[in-house]
Amino acid sequence: MVRLGIYLLALLLPVLAATQEVLLPLQSLSVQPVPKTAGAAMPLPFFDDFSTGGQYPSPTLWQASGATVETGDRLLPPTVGVATLDAIDAQGRLYPLASSSLFPADTLTSRAVRLHEAVVADSVVFSFYFLPGGGHGNPWELTGETPDGQDSLFLDFYRPADSMWVNVWSRGGTQGAEWQYVALMLDDEAWFDSTFRFRFRNYASLETSAKPGLTGNCDMWHLDYVRLDRGRTASSVPAFRDVAFVTPAPSLLKHYRAMPARQYRPDEMAESQSMTITNLYSSDLATHYGYVVVGQDGDTVYRYDGGYENAPPHLPQGSYQTSPLHASPLVGYAFPEMNAPRIYSVVHVVREGNAPDNYPCNDTVRYRQVFADYYAYDDGSAENGYGLTSTASHLYLAYRFDLNQADTLTALDLYFNRTKDGENEQVPFRITVWQCAEDGKPGQELYSDTEVRYPQFEGMNIYQRYIFETPLVIEGCIFVGFEQENNRYINLGFDRSFNTAERIYYRTGMEWQQSILNGSLMLRPCFGLAATVGLPESADRPQARLYPNPASDEVWVDGVEERCRVELYNMLGHRVGWREGSGRLATASLPAGVYVLRVETPRRGEVSVYKLIISR
Repeated sequence: MVRLGIYLLALLLPVLAATQEVLLPLQSLSVQPVPKTAGAAMPLPFFDDFSTGGQYPSPTLWQASGATVETGDRLLPPTVGVATLDAIDAQGRLYPLASSSLFPADTLTSRAVRLHEAVVADSVVFSFYFLPGGGHGNPWELTGETPDGQDSLFLDFYRPADSMWVNVWSRGGTQGAEWQYVALMLDDEAWFDSTFRFRFRNYASLETSAKPGLTGNCDMWHLDYVRLDRGRTASSVPAFRDVAFVTPAPSLLKHYRAMPARQYRPDEMAESQSMTITNLYSSDLATHYGYVVVGQDGDTVYRYDGGYENAPPHLPQGSYQTSPLHASPLVGYAFPEMNAPRIYSVVHVVREGNAPDNYPCNDTVRYRQVFADYYAYDDGSAENGYGLTSTASHLYLAYRFDLNQADTLTALDLYFNRTKDGENEQVPFRITVWQCAEDGKPGQELYSDTEVRYPQFEGMNIYQRYIFETPLVIEGCIFVGFEQENNRYINLGFDRSFNTAERIYYRTGMEWQQSILNGSLMLRPCFGLAATVGLPESADRPQARLYPNPASDEVWVDGVEERCRVELYNMLGHRVGWREGSGRLATASLPAGVYVLRVETPRRGEVSVYKLIISR
């Protein structure tokens, strides 16, 4: 997953271009006292390609820092997983000193390395790959903001004799779009000490905007394949005997990353998957690839064996594995239909077939296939911020979802990026739901909040759940989104790993427009009981008993007086059944969802309401 990059991403690109700021000149940078060492010193070789999972660099190799780990598809690193340094801390907040002037931002510091066990004659080399910004392509296709002007990335070595950090390499702001290799020979005896450490750090500067909400994270640097070892040269890019994944594991579903359990049908399965596999050696290597699907109980429910295929070397042409059996494996499995939440694990493994792989950590990628109470197109991690810029006073955003059966929409999960000085905290919006019109665009409005909502924040990539004022029973194709009641930039999380632009619509005037931006909104509609609250349960009067609840074809109502009127309503307020006194209510013809049972006692003028669930 990729950490958030609150880049200035909106629908009117010319407007954004007009808000760019000029950066200040590079400031003087001095050496700084070294922080305390964390943990025992490590032996050579040191290696990390950030492929072992987790949101932060491994504490067995690195001290705590502001850097985070990403696994974004569009970065195409040497191997899956990169470390990212930018203008925000590990909690997703801009640094306190953040401004349009240069300021110190993230630092990634290694634990101590036992370099005293080597000497200059051992040809010790420190090497790494780096990528500035968000890759290459059109501005609306990048995963983050590229450093400008004097924004800089630094590499420092710790010199034990002086107890100081010394800058040994740096790179100023650059527009380079390809991964670049750096190698440094350690030819000074001063480095060869038991407390040797190294660190990466960056200086950033905000591109401030006159429009509130647009100023956020920027100046991203990505690192991969960090290696410190003996017996190498620094004159050329080495050929590492390493077969690895480059991108994270995909969903087995055709349209969604996750979906409600009871909405799943076998035709939701994808026909094939896309796997990006690299060979970092200098010649073809025979590789074996396969994947397994594991259930919640740990049992393997499906196994795919792609056999052995030759993988071409990645350099110098930038080639990847092209054999369909490895690069586009078929999905020969369908999950069973289910009513209760379930989570499956999909484990992909690629290995060299004729010799041991020197770097097995990047040979395995996993995907958690979640069937819960929500739909998700996104992977749960933002690379950008999304919003609308317009002179209109009301802006509309709508996201399409297709239900396989009627259900009760109860909440909306949203992730908003933080911006400088919290400029988007007071952007008012109303959750809105539309039917799908015949032309595939949002049509009749089904629901709109009576009270306005505001962006809420907790932590990086943590969603906020907004509960509907009234649960809504819906079916078929719907659009879920919001009406924004001013034209400030709201900065909704935007995931670059899966493109659903054809399902995103916005309106700033009379006509709905389809998005042109490659990615997915971090907007997830929630169904069923997850957020249904607020139904009064009259505790101070005789209680009716409903069984079974959840119900299917019928529900029995007991404990009700003979003349009491029992009425069943759906969440649209439509009466869908009634009877007098205790007895049976037929529910076989009703869609699954949440219903309200109303019991009225005419003699005493009392009304009680109960919640009834109908499931299939």
